[in-house]
Amino acid sequence: MGGNTTFVGVDRRARLMGKSLTIGTLVLLLSVLYLSLIELLAPRFDMSGPPVGHMLATVLIAILVVPLRNRLGIAINRLLRHEWQSSQDLLREFGIALSRTLDPIGLHGILTVELARRLRLQSATIWMLEPPHDHVFVTLSPARDTPSAALLADGATARQIATTPYYLMATDLPSADLAPFMARQVRLIIPLRVGDRLIGMYGCGAPQSGSLYSERTIDVLLRLAPAAASALENARAYSTIARLNHELRTLDQLKDEFIQSVGHELRTPLTSLSLAVQLLARQPNMPPPLAQVTRTSVAQLQALVDRVLEFDLQISPPAKGRHISIAPVELAPLLEEIVSWYAPIAAAKGVRFLMHVPSGLAAWGHTDSLRRALHEVVDNAVRYGDSGTVTLATALNDGLAVVSITDEGPGIPHHERERVFETFYRGSSTRALAATPGAGLGLSIARRDIEALGGRIWLKHSDTSGSTVCVALRAAPALCAPELQEQERAVGA
Repeated sequence: MGGNTTFVGVDRRARLMGKSLTIGTLVLLLSVLYLSLIELLAPRFDMSGPPVGHMLATVLIAILVVPLRNRLGIAINRLLRHEWQSSQDLLREFGIALSRTLDPIGLHGILTVELARRLRLQSATIWMLEPPHDHVFVTLSPARDTPSAALLADGATARQIATTPYYLMATDLPSADLAPFMARQVRLIIPLRVGDRLIGMYGCGAPQSGSLYSERTIDVLLRLAPAAASALENARAYSTIARLNHELRTLDQLKDEFIQSVGHELRTPLTSLSLAVQLLARQPNMPPPLAQVTRTSVAQLQALVDRVLEFDLQISPPAKGRHISIAPVELAPLLEEIVSWYAPIAAAKGVRFLMHVPSGLAAWGHTDSLRRALHEVVDNAVRYGDSGTVTLATALNDGLAVVSITDEGPGIPHHERERVFETFYRGSSTRALAATPGAGLGLSIARRDIEALGGRIWLKHSDTSGSTVCVALRAAPALCAPELQEQERAVGA
């Protein structure tokens, strides 16, 4: 098409008016230019002999007449009506718009509203192969499609359109299948393909002027069809993603309702059980160690229910350092508190604690969050060890306060180590993991809390002799003495 003026979709009288203005302006401009050239060249070349100046002026005018006519035509058409564009400009404009559009509603506005207006069509309709099953073509519009406008993807009409190389008229289709097209006043149908696969079709209503589509209108539609097909495929993917997101939100809501319901139902019997344990502990024939273990077990079960509910409410961790009051937290008293809490359970299992915790070492953090995270790690160490030692150690390393918790449990298989901090993940091949109840939340909660404090938690070592989990936070400078006094203490069996 080059840069030639094409008057896309304009009626004949408007086209003649534009041509008349172009020719009149061109004649006037060439006449003025010719006379100016004669005035300039004739005195120099026509002093005596042949009229060389007149010939040079004529040659220059002949060279300039075609480009001047094209430029004048484009300028006059754009001046008279914005819609009068060259095909090249129109294709470029809509190609850019289609490449930037993913939303089906936006695609509907570009192809069936704006393009139809610019091509001066009475209406336009676009059918899309509906994901995910691709069994039917539906019209692309802000309102939901009606059943009468649906076309079967494997029907005779779709097969005929798929085998059409360029376009076809609606009257070429079987009369029994014309209802969806007649309902939308479609007369011309352009197949939209990705490769050899038909994914949609573009239906044009009648021209606003006249009864026949101009050759240039059809040419623009055919050249724009590949870009429209690509945009339609993107819109199909967008619709699929939107549907999946909706389903995920629905499932997430159902999960929240389920967790809240189960948590509520569990809290009532747990409260009754806790009261019963307190009454039993007051009986003279109840051994104190057994009473302590029973109370601790009920408290752990209550903590587990609260943990699941809290994790559901705070599944998205806050940004590092935000919405959390950060302050120096001394590690020795905190670890002492945690060890004393787990001491009865550890003693009942034959597990003892060994602490290498220097006094004075502190980390920047939040006491409740750090306590909860370390509780989860210690709980894992005690839970999966039938005997042996759980060692808690702290150290100052390159400006970081590092806490390491080492157990003598069965260890974690190599292929599962990358997933131990994932939510609801529990090892499948370790004997202790398979035999010990749990929800797979402990380490994921610990990671969430530590990362929210700007720290890091990782599995440093694991084999059949045990595992080591490390937690690192920024050390609090004010409480970091140059020489930290280490205290070693054994607790438990």
